[in-house]
Order: sequence, then structure tokens, then C-alpha cells
Amino acid sequence: MPFGKRLRIDLLVFLMLLLVEFLIFDQIGAKHYTKIFPRWNDQIQYLGEAYAGYEYLHAHGFWSGIWQTLTNQSAQGTLHDFWAVLVFCVAGPSRSAALAVNMLAFIAWQAALFFAVRRAFASPPLAWISAGLLLALASPWTGIQGSTTDFRLDWLAASTMGITLAAAMLTEGFRRTNWSVLFGLAVGITLLTRFLTGTYFVVIFAALLAWTLAGQERKLRTANLLIAALAAAIVAGPAMWINRTSIYNYYYIGHFIGPESAIRNQNMGLTHSITWVCEQLYSIHLGQAWMWLFAIIVATMATAGWISVAKTTTKPATSFKHSAFVLGSVFLLAPALVLVLHQQKSFVVLSIMLPGIMLLAVAIYSRFIAHIAPPILMGTAAISIAIGGLFFLQRMRTNPHTADFIAGACKVNELADQILDRSQAMGQHTPTIGIDRITDCLDGQVLRIICYERKKAWVPFRMSLPMSIAEAPETEIMDRLARSDFMFLTEKDANDGYPYDRQMRALLPKTQAWCAEHMRLINRFQIFGQHLALYQRYSVPSQP
Repeated sequence: MPFGKRLRIDLLVFLMLLLVEFLIFDQIGAKHYTKIFPRWNDQIQYLGEAYAGYEYLHAHGFWSGIWQTLTNQSAQGTLHDFWAVLVFCVAGPSRSAALAVNMLAFIAWQAALFFAVRRAFASPPLAWISAGLLLALASPWTGIQGSTTDFRLDWLAASTMGITLAAAMLTEGFRRTNWSVLFGLAVGITLLTRFLTGTYFVVIFAALLAWTLAGQERKLRTANLLIAALAAAIVAGPAMWINRTSIYNYYYIGHFIGPESAIRNQNMGLTHSITWVCEQLYSIHLGQAWMWLFAIIVATMATAGWISVAKTTTKPATSFKHSAFVLGSVFLLAPALVLVLHQQKSFVVLSIMLPGIMLLAVAIYSRFIAHIAPPILMGTAAISIAIGGLFFLQRMRTNPHTADFIAGACKVNELADQILDRSQAMGQHTPTIGIDRITDCLDGQVLRIICYERKKAWVPFRMSLPMSIAEAPETEIMDRLARSDFMFLTEKDANDGYPYDRQMRALLPKTQAWCAEHMRLINRFQIFGQHLALYQRYSVPSQP
């Protein structure tokens, strides 16, 4: 078969694979999550910014709305609402459409890796192997924080980092100016996706600079690396400058010297921190399926290569195109260094290390491809796609939620509807809601998102309590309680996870007495193992 026709067939089959992946995710996997409240707090902010951006676009026009998403103040990143609003314009605003952004980011990484591996190593089977191996990763499909079903920045950042690394492969060690510019643009997009990746890129560019200066053609390679850095600065610099104060307050104040930083600091030593990062990376992000598939492919290739070498005098290749080992190591170890040294630990952000691991796996496989017969290589590629695809399908079909949790989620929706109806009957367009626990299901910000997703009613609920996870002056707590239109009190089985929770538990007799005197009790209920009471101001109608 002519090369051009074979290439077209190969790409057509790959595009069909990507389409099937998206449809399975959108029609099967995402539906386990779109009918329940958005969990784990972080995505509340990002969904809120995306929905607000769409409402602004709807009111002021397309270009004004798009510009608003790119320039609104944000400490974490500025592209999540931009991409979401574009999808909303096609599919309408919904959680399903928002989660589609995460899956499209994964598909873009998969496509970039496929193209880069195929071009760099001149091996279609190796490109297919990499696509299947990427599907076998655990963390995108677990349904936990930072997965594709959690609309926050972690998975978007990991995917754009993967695309950036694919572009780095094509620079041929920064010998190609055009691909170096593309690499710089990809770095800029990754920075805009999540500003925190700037800490990783400082280390990455320092390592790449040392690499280009130490090798051959140092002038050309170093110049192209600097061009890439300039391209990244042009793309990301203006937005990061606009948000510099927010970035400083959120990361430096919040993570290092603010009151919450001490609460969130796990105080791990260096050895403990390294061990923790490795354990979480393996158990949550890579997973057993990925490790088994990686080992099966290595064993198959090594055996086939050994048999071929035994029958010929060809020596194994010792140099690998485009320095995949160097790039993979840099993109793995640079984030690892930052995350090991950071005083706050979260398994969620470790997904940023996955692109480096994927490229190192491809680099290991590339050792064998020169000595393996094409039919065996294609068979290995088929095994990779089959195992990765079956794992992906199985994860998409699995509903992670128990019947008790689903019942609790339905109760949350019922409470959100109740508060919305009472607020509208009162004519209160900005109701104020308080709760005496740090929760991801009943505070004002969450209820605002639930009402929008269920009723398409954009009600700017204000949150009187809590103010943060830290304790607050009692006078301020009572003042905010007095300003609440609705107040949730935890009467039994409270989960005292944060200082605010413990403080409010100690204040329960006082807050309960105040609510009994000044507010109307409208509901007592049990949810997620806790007994709560909902109070409302007397100005809110008892029956909407």
C-alpha cells in the first residue's frame, strides 16, 4: 500500500478513536456526575466564572463576553472559562458541556502525543502504543478531585503540559526554530491555563538552558530556547501582569504566610515528602492498569527484540531521536522538585507529572522498535489500544456513587430548590446564606451553581458564613449570622475537620438560641450522616 494512502487510513482510524472516546465520556461517564452537586469546592469557583461569563456574553454580545473571560480577575488561571464559554455557545451552559472541556483537553494531548511520536520516531505503531497507554492512566477516569469529571484546573493544566511536551519533542533538541516557537506558544497557553505552572517552567527552562549550553550546536539551540521563552512571555505575560496582585495574595499569602497556610501544612520532612509523592503518583494517577500495560509492552518488545537480535548481527540502537529521555526527565523532575519542597501537599496537583512519565515510557519503548518485525509491532500496538480502551470503557460505565450518596445529593437539590423558591417569593434577588460547617454541598456558592444548572436561574447568593477554614472573632460570626436570610445549623454528628467547624460546634448553643429567637425553623433533615436544621428570616414567606 502506498505510504500516502496508509497515512490517510491511519489518521482516519485515529480520528474515529478520538470521536468514540469523546462520545463514551459524554454520553456514559459524565452522566454519573452531572445530576449531582459539584463536589470538592474548588470547581465551584471555576463553574461560577464560566456560567457568569456565558451570562455576560448573552447580555453584551459574543466578543464582549469572550474578552470578559480573558480579562476577569483570577488568581489561578484565565482560560477555563474562556474554553467553557465557547463550548456553551454550541451546546448551551451545563455541567456536561463544562466537563466536555476536560475531555477535549485530554483528546488534544492524546492527538499531540500521537503526532509527535509518529513524526519524531517515524513509527506509527509506537504512536498507537502511546495513545493506548495514555488511555490506561487511572486519574482521568477515577471521578475524584482533579479528574476529567471535576471542572477545575488540574486536569486542564496536565493536558496542556502534555501538549507542550509533545511540541518540545518536535524541536529536535531546539534545532528547529519553527517548532521552538510553537513550543513557546504552548508554554504560554499552559501558563494561562494555570498560573502556578510558572513555578515548574522556571525549573524546566533552567534545565533546558543547561542542556543546550552543554551540547553541540549550542548557539542555535540556546537561541531557539530563548525565542521559545519570548513567545511564552508574549502570550502569558499580559494576563499574569493584570492578575499579579491576585496571584500574590492567593499563592504567597495564602500558601506561605497567611493563617490558612499553617492549617494546611502537613509538616512533612524531605524523606516523607518524597515517599508521599511517589506513593500518590503510583496509586492515584498511574494505577495498576497502566503499570501492567507498561510492563506487558516492555516484556513483549524485549522478547521480540532479543529473538531478532539473536538471529542477526544488528546492534541495538543507543541514541534516541529528539532526546526523549532528557525532555521526559526534565518535565517529570522539575514539577516533582517543586511539589516535594512545597509545604502544602495535595495529591490532585501531581497529575502535572504524568506527561514526563508518558514520554519516558515512549523513550523506553523506542529502544526496541528497530529490531522488531512490523507485524509484532502492530500486534503490540493493538494490545495497547485494546487494553487501554477496555479500561477506559470500564471506568466510564462504573457509577462511583452509592445509593446513600445519591439520596443525599437529591436532598441537596431539594434544599436548593426550596431556598430559591422562598427567595423569589420574598423578592430577595441576592439572598444571604450561612452554614456552620465547611461543606461542599450547602454553602451559598454551591447553591448558586446548583440553581443555575437545574433552573437556569443565575441568583447571586451571598455567603455570610463561613469566612474561611480558620476561626473568626465571635462578634463577627454573630454579626454575620444576624445578616443571614437562611442559616444551616449542624445539630448532631458534626464533622469537626477544620478550626471553623470546631469553633462553631462550641458556639452551637448560642447560635441555636439566636436562630430560635430571631428566625423561623423551616426544615430539619439528615444528610451524609449529619443532622441539620434550616432557619429562615421572618421576612421570608413561610409558604412560597
